[in-house]
Amino acid sequence: MTVLTASVVLLNTTRAYDKKYTYIIPDGLSGRICTGCRVLVPFGGGSTVKEGFVLEIKPVDADSLRSDNKNIEYKPIKQVLEPYSLIKGDNIELLEWMKRQYICTYSDVIKCMLPPGINVKTVKTVKLTDKEFKAFKKQDLNRIVENLNCVGGECEYDELRGMCEIKGFKGCIQKLCECGAVTVEECYQQKVSAKSVKGVSLARTREEIIEALENNAVKRIQHIRVLEILLDNELVSVADIQRFAGVTSSVLDTLSKYGYICYKTIELQRNPIKDREYEKTEHLTPTAEQAAALEKLMGQLDTGTFKESLIHGITGSGKTEVYLQLISHCFDMGKRAILLVPEISLTPQMVERFVSRFGKRVAVMHSRLSLGERFDQWRLINEGKVDVVVGARSAVFAPVTHLGLVIIDEEHEGSYKSEAMPRYNAKEVARERCSINNALLVYGSATPSVDTYYRAKNGDIDLVEMKNRPNTSELPKVIMVDMRLELENGNKTPFSYLLQEELKKNAANGQQSILFLNRRGFSTFVICRNCGYTMKCPECNIALTFHAKSDRLICHYCGFTVKNPAQCPSCGSKHIRHFGVGTQKIEDEIRNRLPESSVIRMDIDTVGYKNAHEEILNRFKNENINIMVGTQMIAKGHDFPNVTLVGVLAADSMLNTGDFRANERTFQLLTQVAGRAGRGEKAGRVIVQTYNTDEYSILAACRQDFTGFYNQEILIRERLGYPPFNNIAVITFSGRKDRRVFETAKDIGPELSEDALPDFTVLGPSRCPIPKLAGKYRWRIVIKAGDREKLIERLTLVSDKVWKKIKDEDMSMSMDINPYNML
Repeated sequence: MTVLTASVVLLNTTRAYDKKYTYIIPDGLSGRICTGCRVLVPFGGGSTVKEGFVLEIKPVDADSLRSDNKNIEYKPIKQVLEPYSLIKGDNIELLEWMKRQYICTYSDVIKCMLPPGINVKTVKTVKLTDKEFKAFKKQDLNRIVENLNCVGGECEYDELRGMCEIKGFKGCIQKLCECGAVTVEECYQQKVSAKSVKGVSLARTREEIIEALENNAVKRIQHIRVLEILLDNELVSVADIQRFAGVTSSVLDTLSKYGYICYKTIELQRNPIKDREYEKTEHLTPTAEQAAALEKLMGQLDTGTFKESLIHGITGSGKTEVYLQLISHCFDMGKRAILLVPEISLTPQMVERFVSRFGKRVAVMHSRLSLGERFDQWRLINEGKVDVVVGARSAVFAPVTHLGLVIIDEEHEGSYKSEAMPRYNAKEVARERCSINNALLVYGSATPSVDTYYRAKNGDIDLVEMKNRPNTSELPKVIMVDMRLELENGNKTPFSYLLQEELKKNAANGQQSILFLNRRGFSTFVICRNCGYTMKCPECNIALTFHAKSDRLICHYCGFTVKNPAQCPSCGSKHIRHFGVGTQKIEDEIRNRLPESSVIRMDIDTVGYKNAHEEILNRFKNENINIMVGTQMIAKGHDFPNVTLVGVLAADSMLNTGDFRANERTFQLLTQVAGRAGRGEKAGRVIVQTYNTDEYSILAACRQDFTGFYNQEILIRERLGYPPFNNIAVITFSGRKDRRVFETAKDIGPELSEDALPDFTVLGPSRCPIPKLAGKYRWRIVIKAGDREKLIERLTLVSDKVWKKIKDEDMSMSMDINPYNML
């Protein structure tokens, strides 16, 4: 006899249980279970109900199943939660690849693929039976029954346990079940689900209703109003019909009783862009460069095989129009597309362009949507009701079928790299997904990452260059200001004399300016000028940042906060002062020095609520606010035609951070923020303020010279053995006992070096650049290796040993291959 079995992986499990388990598919569920669907299964000796996903289904001979595994009892699947796939076919293949590539669990990857809030929670309810019992001898049993009577005969298990406060509560409930006094029922709930409301529709044909109205069979005016509305509308929510007809629920109940109307459930879609109106746009006539790019990319798309291309286009060269027309061609082929953008702040503007062009064929996915909105957008994609997904990093997992194209805009951005487990890079995931689907992967940037551009120059991926702006406007003129000379001339403000004059001139001419500083807050540290004491986070040992609006000192790493002290906590002196400059202070300085200019600020502190990014950007554009101050979230992707001046404050602040990518990030940010100026008909200008006028990354950014920067940077990378010439892995250990963390890191070093390959170098253990974070001490080991596959094999082997060793200790370990942040 043949039985159907399913390979199931469990959610929310430890590494020790991270494997596939075989379950029997009962006859009653055989038609409802498919690969990628979610099920509930009994697990372990106590058959605890666990949530899992079916990765494979196969028929097995029942006799061979018993003879091959005499000591194993195969359990049946208990329940199917949805009779359809939550994880599509290509994502199942991607799941296996990511588990190995990022040395994580199945559960870690599955959580990336599904919308938040979809996980199932088991809810136990205790109910009194109808049987009558005399008082129990044991008072604890009587107390449980009395409490149940007080709440109407049923109560959630955990709530009842809290009410009774009884030791051995579980045993008492078991005794009450055995004697038939109570029953315990289990149900399964998820935090977010489809939203529905109660609606009404006609229960008879239109002809019958019209005849009833004309023959005065319906006599009350309230009833007539309801029926007239339903004659014009097939299905209306109860709330709407009560409001429009001016009736109560009893009127509807009467009509339902006499068979004129019936109640139905209406499912509502939570759409994040439903209240916005976008004017329909058509394809623009491409410039010669855009036409050449489209011809090449469309040709690659037409092959139906996996291809990669990099669009290296200067800021304002019209890359977005190329994306739009390429996606339209993808639609013509009967395929779908995904567009990734690096920042949530870029999403509203990109969504506007895509919805204006493609209407309801667009879905949006990013973390600032509500749980319900994300769930509904995910369902639209899963059901194949949209053709293009626009979103941030997590949109790479969107359950798109017939995938033909993935575009990664601003591909150089570090936000495509996840800092949480699994530490995936969306660019790598997109590449693997396109490979599985034989799709085209397009990277786009004015300042490509060194790694991607190296691959393009080596011929691993195709290179498409766009060197001109469509409106023939010139790149902005860039002026470097040496702030050391400003100090010598008595200027101690954050603004050079030149920048102050240009800001005034722009405001007088009705033109807009952007000021960029990559530090938020008011002051970067607080120090006592009497004893030198610096206010630091007790959990991270990092200087606290002063925020003037809340008058608090805040740690930007763990969130610790304390009121701004009036005197030094160490010596009691009142000579405690704020030093350093953040975006809050710049905003205040502008209000004081340029009171005639309007100003708005955009950083993590001002975009803490839903749609805040969009509101700030719309205000800046629509109200023609003179100056916008912000961090890196204003540096790329935005298109404001009236911005003609960009000021960069402390251009060298991103250097010397202990990260080999510091020069690359500095060049990219400066070039991107400079590209915000002069995108309209008016010429733009950029003022870069720095104390380091000889740094090659700053000089190259001022010249808008990517090739010059790349040629110098790639030589340094090759000489030092950094990516793209080698892979770098960082193993970080953290725990509350400094000595124990160090010993664990030290013990693992020899195992990493064992049978080392020629290109395998192990450095450390050493303290992390941030040695203590959120109360935990941090040590790390850095590994350089040429062969990524062999590096993964070694790390996987070591990982399993370490987790077994530290599983009972208050310690954790993380592994990151080619991290974007080395701190």
